Amino acid sequence: MTRPPDFHPLKFRYTHSFVRLFLVPISLLLLFTGCSRTPDIYQPVIQRKPLTGPDAHIGQFINMSDPSADAFIVRDISRTTEAGSWRWAYRHPQLRFYLRNVDRLHFVMDVGLAENTFHETGPVTLTVQINGHEFDKIVLDKPGDRNFDKIVPVALLQPHSENFVSFETDKQWVSKEDGAVLSFVLRRAGFIKQ
Repeated sequence: MTRPPDFHPLKFRYTHSFVRLFLVPISLLLLFTGCSRTPDIYQPVIQRKPLTGPDAHIGQFINMSDPSADAFIVRDISRTTEAGSWRWAYRHPQLRFYLRNVDRLHFVMDVGLAENTFHETGPVTLTVQINGHEFDKIVLDKPGDRNFDKIVPVALLQPHSENFVSFETDKQWVSKEDGAVLSFVLRRAGFIKQ
């Protein structure tokens, strides 16, 4: 048998069957290698400390000059610190504290009346409520600071929970210019074990 002079065993002929046989697998191979899915990009989850609970930044005592003091304020206490150490209390101020243990706790606070407001209001009676129950009444009979410290009956407190301390005054100073209401000055407050 004689071969034609242009025949070579490694030469391919591009016929219809050749294209069908090799083109489809090569096309699929190229298609699948080019279609890789890029992974979705997600922002990391923001890690925040809980407001309450054992790992919270709300504890059982706060100085009004502390950076975390706003977390303790429920209502009617200035969000800004005056003279770097105290804040104004308005009409119905309220704070919250997280207490783990409630045995042998004292409620302690440093409050006062500004001389300017005292000239118009005179002595002010401050009522302290803990979790909605009247705890004590304090008469602020002169301008300046006053320290308050009294043991709290266990029945007024809730362990492993938020506890709310509210303050009411019988008189407030009201500005004649803009109607702003000021009750007293608050420096620090909270529960300590003694």
